Amino acid sequence: MSTTQARISIKSPTDLLTTLPHLIGFRPENSLVAVGLIDRELQCTFRVDLPGSADHMEHLVDLTAQLSRNDCDECVVIAYGDKEVAEASIARAALRFHHAGIEPLDKLRVTEGRWFSLTCDQPCCPSEGTPVPESTPASCEVAVAGCYAAADRAAIAEQLAPAPPGRRAAVERMVAQTLAAEADLDWAAQRSRDLHAIDHWLSTRALPGPEDIASIGLALGDLDIRDYALRRISAGGLDGNRIDLWLWVARHMADDLLAPAATVAGFAAYRFGNGVLALEAFETALKASPHYRLAQMLMAALQAGYPPSALDKIGTGDIEAAEKED
Repeated sequence: MSTTQARISIKSPTDLLTTLPHLIGFRPENSLVAVGLIDRELQCTFRVDLPGSADHMEHLVDLTAQLSRNDCDECVVIAYGDKEVAEASIARAALRFHHAGIEPLDKLRVTEGRWFSLTCDQPCCPSEGTPVPESTPASCEVAVAGCYAAADRAAIAEQLAPAPPGRRAAVERMVAQTLAAEADLDWAAQRSRDLHAIDHWLSTRALPGPEDIASIGLALGDLDIRDYALRRISAGGLDGNRIDLWLWVARHMADDLLAPAATVAGFAAYRFGNGVLALEAFETALKASPHYRLAQMLMAALQAGYPPSALDKIGTGDIEAAEKED
């Protein structure tokens, strides 16, 4: 399941359909998308895979709780794929939303670059469908805001692919040297150095080299420093939440140091509204460290459909205290 939150105005089906790939993070195929609305403004989007056939609708993930959790009162249901399974999925999802008090305003099917309305039989929605344009003013607005659409889900995962072996080896050497150099530092001096490193790299558009990657990766292993990074992200004012920085660091970390950096990358993506990238980052963290508590909790929140605003207190309180007791 993928999820994205954004508050924008949508004035037509083409506005919505050209904007969705930017909000979801990639161009959907064989997907059901539920667009949650509040007072006719887009509040959130959730995407799940379509079942293998129209005879297996029991496998269609129910998104009712996610839209309810975001206080949506209306929605648009869209399916990308073959007519039979797409329309069966739309019908099942729309009925669930209706029973939950979330009224479907429209039901759309998208196939081979054309969209079809299942609720409108007027000339504006011809039976042969309507071409989906490459862009609209609404989609351009979202793109300017920093959202972009990857070609597919695999392209999202590629953003977390390990860096080339030579670069990773260089970082591993610097990790060993950094640990040796820091052995004689007292706690206050170490903390000051780590906080300075986080602040420095958040204040520049550049990406660090091996020595600084090693310093950041090691620093994030300290819960206090990691939580400071989370608070800086939550405070806003960072270009794209510096997702590029956190991904860059994570891609260079060996497995024993990977989970904190990947989790911070996922948190930054989640806060930015990129649920697909956030999910990939949390999965990467948990593959390296299956019991990394913050990644577990953030993944559960993401899959349950909690909006990015629900993360405001992450890095500030009880969750971190509980981690330190484990």
